[in-house]
Amino acid sequence: MRITESRLRQLVKEALEMPLAENLLQEGVFQDAVGWIKKKGAAAKDATVDFLTKFKSELEETAEGAELLVKIVQGKSLTPEEKDELKTQAQDVGKGLPLLALLALPGGGIATIALVKLANKFDINLMPSAFRTKRKKTKRV
Repeated sequence: MRITESRLRQLVKEALEMPLAENLLQEGVFQDAVGWIKKKGAAAKDATVDFLTKFKSELEETAEGAELLVKIVQGKSLTPEEKDELKTQAQDVGKGLPLLALLALPGGGIATIALVKLANKFDINLMPSAFRTKRKKTKRV
C-alpha cells in the first residue's frame, strides 16, 4: 500500500486525537508508517550506493589523469585521446574541488545541493563526468 505525505499527516493528526493503543491499531497507522520508513530507507540506501560507485569511478579517472601528467613530466608525448582524457579530468577536478570545499562548510551539504540544482536550471553542469553519466537500469525478471 502506497502512502502519501498528506495521508501520513492525516493519520498522525488522527492518532494524536485518540488513546495510544487505539492509535496504533486504527487503520493500520503503525504498519503504514513502518512501510513508509522502509521505502524511504531503501531509496536512501540505493542513492548512497549509487553515489559511492560514481565517486569511486571519479577517483579512478583522476588517478588515470595523474598518470598522464607523470607521462608528460617524463617527456613522453600523449596521444590525442590521452590529451582529451587529461583535459576532461582537469575540468572535473576544477568542478569538483569548489563543490567539495563548499560541502565542508557548515550547512554546506544543503548549499551544495541547492547550487547544483540551480546551475542545472540554467543548463550549467557543475558535476564531474562520473556523476553526469546515467547508468542504464536493467529490468529484473
